[in-house]
Amino acid sequence: MSEGSHDAEALEAVFETMDPAEAAVVKSVLEGAGIRYVALGEDEYDAFRGAFRGTVFSSRGRPVVFLVHAARAKDARLLLASDEGD
Repeated sequence: MSEGSHDAEALEAVFETMDPAEAAVVKSVLEGAGIRYVALGEDEYDAFRGAFRGTVFSSRGRPVVFLVHAARAKDARLLLASDEGD
């Protein structure tokens, strides 16, 4: 694999939250800006039972971590930081 194609596949974490409502807002902001993302951890949450992390139950869920391509990470962080101030 060439160095250029490896860089194109690199992902960086740009935001983390335990709040499902905040996760929905982050998705909307990123999608509105045309920034593709991967959200890790959101599939572990069950709205009726909470979240399972191994054998430990947590009603708060687990963190949802948003990853974007490294080339767009700075833009995503700036966009999300400006959205928090609104």
